[in-house]
Amino acid sequence: MIESWLFIFAMFAVLLIPGPTNALLASAAYHQGVSKAFSFIPAELFGYVYGISLWALLIHLSMPIWPMLIHILHFASAIYVIWLAFHLWKNAHLENYSQNHQQLKPQQLFLSTLKNPKVILFAAGIFPVETWDSFANYAWILGIFCLCLIPSAIFWIYFGRKLLAGDVRGMTADQLYKGSAMLLMLCMLPVFFRFF
Repeated sequence: MIESWLFIFAMFAVLLIPGPTNALLASAAYHQGVSKAFSFIPAELFGYVYGISLWALLIHLSMPIWPMLIHILHFASAIYVIWLAFHLWKNAHLENYSQNHQQLKPQQLFLSTLKNPKVILFAAGIFPVETWDSFANYAWILGIFCLCLIPSAIFWIYFGRKLLAGDVRGMTADQLYKGSAMLLMLCMLPVFFRFF
């Protein structure tokens, strides 16, 4: 079915890197409590599944008319990953983001996830091409995606709250962002190799 399972590393890397959705989960855990933040995981999951499915449908419908769209999206995904890694390397804005988003609702997290460029990255660049061949493949890959997303969200709920509270000794948000940039580039190598 799937020729290479290396896409799982890329999924984890993209899900773990700091971004608006992860910052919202960390902020919710810090300001509203861990148990409240857990209730936002289904909204994040639904936002990703809905967004990925919409982009996949758009790609599928446009293939007969405009077959170059998938290549354009692959290229845009590669550029986005490089930009994101560079942006993470020079930026650390978790604390500022948390101050601006002290009260969170599931709708906000859903919309943030739906608008997140990671959705296009998953649909066009990370998920194997075989994902869209059948409903069984689609369900299988989305199941694996859910199994990757849940621990990533839990990580950001606990670790993000500790980082915002200053309970992580010897680590700052700046160091976290630089480490995330390196992890992202390392885990995205299989995607780049498949693209080129």
